[in-house]
Amino acid sequence: MSKYKQLQHSYQQQQLIDVVMRPTKDIYTGTICQLNSRYLLMRVYNDYGLLNGYVLIAIRAIAFVSDHGADLERIKQRIKIAQSKELFASQKLTVPPFSADHLLTTVLKYLIDQQLIVLIIGATNYQYQQAKIQALNKQQVKIATVDFFDFAYNNQPIAFMKNQFDAIEFGGQELNQATKFFLQPHKHQLPIMVKANLHLIPLLKSLKDTETLIMVYINTSNNNFYVGKIINITNQEMVLSLVDQDGYFGGYALIRLSEVSFVSTQTDYLRIIATYRTWHQQDQTFVQPVLDDKMQFDNQNLWQSVFQQATLQKLMLRVQFRQLNTDFLAYGLQAKEKSVKLAVFDDLQRQTTQIQEFKYDDFARITFGYLNSYFTKAELIN
Repeated sequence: MSKYKQLQHSYQQQQLIDVVMRPTKDIYTGTICQLNSRYLLMRVYNDYGLLNGYVLIAIRAIAFVSDHGADLERIKQRIKIAQSKELFASQKLTVPPFSADHLLTTVLKYLIDQQLIVLIIGATNYQYQQAKIQALNKQQVKIATVDFFDFAYNNQPIAFMKNQFDAIEFGGQELNQATKFFLQPHKHQLPIMVKANLHLIPLLKSLKDTETLIMVYINTSNNNFYVGKIINITNQEMVLSLVDQDGYFGGYALIRLSEVSFVSTQTDYLRIIATYRTWHQQDQTFVQPVLDDKMQFDNQNLWQSVFQQATLQKLMLRVQFRQLNTDFLAYGLQAKEKSVKLAVFDDLQRQTTQIQEFKYDDFARITFGYLNSYFTKAELIN
């Protein structure tokens, strides 16, 4: 069966499908709303089984389509759990019926009229570009860029051929919130960064128990960072209460300070996330119903306290060991004064573990108590 016939069948049956993109390997999971011989419009789910807007896809950019398999079954189960637990999701965007014969043009005109911030994939020098679509003619699309990390790059004009893009995402949680945020102009602020030096620990201690969000960058990669507020800190480690990219509570991270390369206390991105957090707090949607943002840890022995709490609540942990570039999924069995016994997953498909004991000095950082770990626990250890 050809790719287009697969899509036609899925559209007619309203099947939940995976669409795997050729250039980026991105996977879109959802149902097809409209379809023609060149483009399709999908209503998509995120990794938590929550509806998360739409994507317009050029069929030429699709590597393959799947209507079965382990990944789809996992998302179906997550959809059921999300609905049964009444998880908070993005406000549903109801789009008008678009012309099937002129799907690309009518969707683009809708995005111009609504002035939605979209994510364009495959059309600019950057593989992914947030933007507002400004104008459209027979051949070209004109956009104004939006940069969540540096507002100085906002509103730069770019034009590309109408049939050049691979996909355009719109109407999901992050993009809807960005559309609201950027209704007003926001000037770029110079970032404030503190390197790992003698001034870092006093700064971090001064922020304990405040609502100030910080970005913590890890030695292994300047692209690897955490956003959160400090709830516990010693001279060797700290615990962050995390906030995710949509402004929701994102669990906890216990980080050894020797792993930190620098900390940002003021960036454009922090302003966005802090605003999103405020909106969710005002709407009483900041913490998903299945999560706990009130955990307390004794900073006399943070590692033992964290592992004791995690073991008591049977939380799934993502652990990063010192001197290793990979992390592991595990859950706690027994937390002692200087060591912890963990069940470490060595084969996720078979759901098998190895029982091992580790000294706290072995750990670089651990994360836990976030939404994906809740689903992972349901899938691996019920």
